[in-house]
Amino acid sequence: MNSHAIAENFCQLSIELLDQSMIKIRHCFTQLSEEQVWWRPQDSINSVGNLCLHLSGNLRQWGIVPFTDASDARDRESEFNSDVRMSKDELMQQLETTIAQSKQIWWTLESNVLLQETQIQGFKVSYMHAISHTSSHFVGHTHQIILLTRMVTGEDYRFQWSPETGSDSVPI
Repeated sequence: MNSHAIAENFCQLSIELLDQSMIKIRHCFTQLSEEQVWWRPQDSINSVGNLCLHLSGNLRQWGIVPFTDASDARDRESEFNSDVRMSKDELMQQLETTIAQSKQIWWTLESNVLLQETQIQGFKVSYMHAISHTSSHFVGHTHQIILLTRMVTGEDYRFQWSPETGSDSVPI
């Protein structure tokens, strides 16, 4: 396998991780009311809405800004503010737009670019590291969103996949 194929495979896998996470997040959103999206089990624990804001901010900072001339205007602390109240549709649109921008960039990357270094949040990392960091970060918080959805919906929670029903997507 040549370096072009390795780069293409890495970027494709990273994009698939985002896509699979969005399937799961969308599924959770179908079960949550506007109020439940902002529910916190404790003051010190984030809501689904705050996690979505955080995912957008992190993906933009690590998966878009380093590859473009875009400025890094991220206000990380505001992503966790309990006073923020976007609608479910606005949150979903923000996530979808950020993912689309990332995917557009990642599909074009060659191996020599992936190995170049950049500075993000004070860390010197390769572009490959940046993509790996943000896609795995996205998956991790997706599972927190699933857990919060299960907590708030209780026995009404509907699984996105089960052995009995099957699905085209990866099980959660």
